[in-house]
Amino acid sequence: MKKMVSILMIVLLVSILFTSTAFASENPPTGSCAKGFELHPFMEHNGEHTHMHIGIDQDLNGDGYICMKIVTPELHLHLDNSLPLK
Repeated sequence: MKKMVSILMIVLLVSILFTSTAFASENPPTGSCAKGFELHPFMEHNGEHTHMHIGIDQDLNGDGYICMKIVTPELHLHLDNSLPLK
């Protein structure tokens, strides 16, 4: 009985993990980007990366997307996607 409960708990935890990941990736953006910017999924950079960010470092409207423009290979400009969708 104890083994069965342990297996059920593991299955439950794994299914919750995959279900929440699937829903998070299906959200559409709530805004668009200005000309010259590209829409990208927002992610926080953990650890070292080879470029610097100018602008915001968070998703202000909470839709999971951000606008990015590469100024130089070492410098990226970030803005939230706040323009109305077309």
